[in-house]
Amino acid sequence: MESLALAVAIIVAPAMFGGPIALLVTLWNPTNISTFRKIFVYTLASLSLLVGCFLIFENVSSGARNVGILGIATGLFSIWRVRKLASSNSSSH
Repeated sequence: MESLALAVAIIVAPAMFGGPIALLVTLWNPTNISTFRKIFVYTLASLSLLVGCFLIFENVSSGARNVGILGIATGLFSIWRVRKLASSNSSSH
């Protein structure tokens, strides 16, 4: 039973924590986003989107579906923020 709980935690963690962490990284010091931070945000957000889609389309439970929606929403918003901030920084130079 412990291995099943570990497997579920590994599957759900990117959607539950990846998107919100990526969003927090974009909110912290948004005027100066380095290349490393962009790569970090894109990686976490894409994992969050992938796992979120899996949780939504697999008919698991309503709680898992809500976690998937949270992961997709925060992942998309963090990618949108990085692209918006990158375009505003490049146009101001």
